[in-house]
Amino acid sequence: MRKIIAYIISALFSLTLQAENVRVLFIGDSVTDGGWGNSAGHSTPSDKRNQWDLNHIFGHSYMMLCAAHFQSNLPEYDYEFMNRGISGDDLTRLEARWEKDVIKMNPDVLSVLVGTNDVHYYLENKESDFDFAGWELRYRGLLDQARDSNPKIRFVLGTPFVAKVGKIGADEDYALRDSLIHQLSGIVASIAKDYDAVLLRYDELFAAQKNEHPLVPIKQWIWDGIHPTAAGHRLMADLWIKQCSHLMRTDNRKTIRVTTEELETCPEGPYQANWQSVAEHYRTPQWFKDAKFGIFIHWGVYSVPAAGSEWYPKHMYNGLSAAHREKWGDQKTFGYKDFIPMFKAENFNPQQWAELFKAAGARYVIPTAEHHDGFAMYDSKLTRWDAKDMGPHRDIIGELAEAVRGKGMKFGVSNHRIENWDFMYPLNMSLDDTDLMNLEYADLYGPPQKPIMQSGMGPKALAVPATGGATEAIINEAAEEGRHPQSNAFLNEWEMRVHEIIDRYQPDLLYFDNGINYRSLDPWKLRIARYYYNSAWQWQKEVSIQSKSQAYLAGTIMDFERESRAPRQPYDRYWQVDDPIGNKFGYIEGLKLQSTEGIIRNLIDNVACGGNLCLNISPRSDGTIPDDQQQILLTIGRWLKQYGEAIYGTQPYTVFGEGRNIRYTYKPSATPKKGDTVYILIKLWDGKPFTCKAIPADKVKCITSLSDNKSVAYQSSNEEILVKAENKTTAVGSVAFRVEMK
Repeated sequence: MRKIIAYIISALFSLTLQAENVRVLFIGDSVTDGGWGNSAGHSTPSDKRNQWDLNHIFGHSYMMLCAAHFQSNLPEYDYEFMNRGISGDDLTRLEARWEKDVIKMNPDVLSVLVGTNDVHYYLENKESDFDFAGWELRYRGLLDQARDSNPKIRFVLGTPFVAKVGKIGADEDYALRDSLIHQLSGIVASIAKDYDAVLLRYDELFAAQKNEHPLVPIKQWIWDGIHPTAAGHRLMADLWIKQCSHLMRTDNRKTIRVTTEELETCPEGPYQANWQSVAEHYRTPQWFKDAKFGIFIHWGVYSVPAAGSEWYPKHMYNGLSAAHREKWGDQKTFGYKDFIPMFKAENFNPQQWAELFKAAGARYVIPTAEHHDGFAMYDSKLTRWDAKDMGPHRDIIGELAEAVRGKGMKFGVSNHRIENWDFMYPLNMSLDDTDLMNLEYADLYGPPQKPIMQSGMGPKALAVPATGGATEAIINEAAEEGRHPQSNAFLNEWEMRVHEIIDRYQPDLLYFDNGINYRSLDPWKLRIARYYYNSAWQWQKEVSIQSKSQAYLAGTIMDFERESRAPRQPYDRYWQVDDPIGNKFGYIEGLKLQSTEGIIRNLIDNVACGGNLCLNISPRSDGTIPDDQQQILLTIGRWLKQYGEAIYGTQPYTVFGEGRNIRYTYKPSATPKKGDTVYILIKLWDGKPFTCKAIPADKVKCITSLSDNKSVAYQSSNEEILVKAENKTTAVGSVAFRVEMK
């Protein structure tokens, strides 16, 4: 009950969330001024300028290009841009007008570029040394005033710059000017770090042009040593847009309040929130290296419509919008939240699931605790949209954890909440035609944010509407990574939800999807690693995070989504592949399944190359695992019961395989008197003798077929071994042989 009290009042009114406009103020000198308000380049005060003539309201500087970009590409956000650059201004002149031109304007984003004229005026007098400490103190004072007036203000700080060109470049004081500007730029960089501001290194931007275009004179970008040309302003605007797009989101995402103290609270242990500490203390759990085969589970509300894929909550507002309307009704009346009461899981039996996974030969199980849709499959105290309070009214994760561990398997969870940020945003239908902006459901939908430059699905992911059924973002490999789009408040709540899962279920594995791959998310990822690994240190358990790409620079098991991305040679860190049993991860009607033979061959390939296979299954919404999926699992289990000796607890051999059909694994001897063991795995055997070149013939003691545990004759010749095995085929076509070495 207490979870919904906060929403009762809003539910009484038919309110919808509207996109709140972001007020962006640029302030500085003539570089920013650009003659806005018909000033003709004069130092005219802002209140004396024409602020109504839209032909001249922004001037012709980089500021105008930034405003044009956002107002033309995202008109529905109603961005408000304001130029308060005034030609000739230094820090002293900014201080004089700060109250009028900043505080009373109450911007959400404040972009400051100052310093060039401070140096210019100093060089005209040079009565004493430049007071860098005083300049920094005064600059910080202005930002403090702005933040005191608006605690949520976001700062963008640009560095001053100068170029050796024109009159300025020819001046005998140029070297001193350049040195002073350089020192001010360093001060601005230091201030930006302390104020969590976006730092725009305009000085480095223009310096880089000389290296990138050595044959082009610098006057192409700066014509008089101080003022950019049109091309220079374009470069400045491009940098601003690239680095500041995340600041341009509206602040209508509903999140819980999280304090700094809560974020920093952590169990005692050896791990600190930095990569060096994580790398120093982390070790891949030995049990995971030995396990080789696990079960992944995509199961949630999206299994009710059973169409497209587990991305149905995205597709129903995008590529499958017409199909959804035809079957379920319009999205304003029947949205994704209306599937939740239909998600009953009435036949969910965790004990039967655990027995099936055990019979399949799995050593660990990872269900999705929360997928991109934002519905928690566990009993959460941080959201009312969970399986305990709605839908099944059961703690799905808790029940399954108990059953799985009861069968001696390890239990992990996957968390995909970070992708929820913009996942469900409709790109090919109006927000007014959906329920996504309804205030009553804001704590489920977010509401979803429109993707700006970077996607919540991960770096380089394109925010394009899917035609239906896609389960992965479209990646533009040529794009730069950029900065994550999520707000700090959203990320802080995500972190607390992860902490809650860690505390409640003590998972042996903690899996994250591509959304965490941004390097800019390192502070949150490192705090989570510190919290998880120190918790495990308290529990005295071996645990691990699992992540993709370079999301975690240390302290993780590398995960590859789908076998098509799996390494096919030994890798430099331990890894696994998560691969669906069918053509989608979540259950859909008409799910097309892989062959059992193919899955076993993939398992052999992975193990030979030093990795695991985590096979995803797709339960129905009622909690049943379809019989055809069960039969595949049971067949794999029978194969592992016969040949698991060549899989579990093995290591990659010196050569992972020969050709497309022969693979090797290896177990070192447990005692000095006994030789090592090499296993030969034939992925698809025709029942005839075969040759091996990777095993030293003179070191072979004996060869045994694991099909019947009988010795197999062999012959050595020309550094090859001819294994004279015949008629030992099995129903799945993959077999294994034990080679005991001397």
